[in-house]
Amino acid sequence: MRTYDKETFARLCKLIQQEDEESRNWLMNNGYRELAEFWDAIDGVEKSFSWLMENGHRPLAAAVDAISGNDKAKVWLLQSGYRQIAAFVDACSGSASAVNWLVQNREPGWIMVAKEISQKEKKKEKNFFARLFNFGNPFS
Repeated sequence: MRTYDKETFARLCKLIQQEDEESRNWLMNNGYRELAEFWDAIDGVEKSFSWLMENGHRPLAAAVDAISGNDKAKVWLLQSGYRQIAAFVDACSGSASAVNWLVQNREPGWIMVAKEISQKEKKKEKNFFARLFNFGNPFS
């Protein structure tokens, strides 16, 4: 698994926060296409998931699957020695012990990305329920 520097994680976080095309282009043009594809795959773009699998980024593809609820993908991550990615997956769902593991193992970038993904998911849920409760409301 490749390691990433602080700026690369910051660009990925900005892409997640704002769908920032400048950050996407930076990732693509600086040799980090897998991270742009990773975010797109999390966001539901099937061809991005396929790209990860076909281009040697199986741990990132497994993380996408695990974030989507596939427990077998998380088991694969652990059995294959990708503990930091497995912890990242758990951190995305708010696991304090996973965040603590990432802190202890000096993985601040993955913590930042997990926080952004978690916040993005919470916003989606909040918007869904807001629309659900406003169904049929003539004033909304």
